Amino acid sequence: MVQIDAYPDQFYVAMGTIDGEVDLPEAYHIYVGSKAPWHEILDSGEQYVEDADD
Repeated sequence: MVQIDAYPDQFYVAMGTIDGEVDLPEAYHIYVGSKAPWHEILDSGEQYVEDADD
């Protein structure tokens, strides 16, 4: 596990180390205001022009 100094209470774990099913949050797209004009977002994930408010 890696601890990021800016977030001392959070740990980041490589998903390849997890056995079994993982309950993931719903996906979303950020920075769509600056995406390439030829890139199409085809799923129903929420889109944010800038950063998502977490």
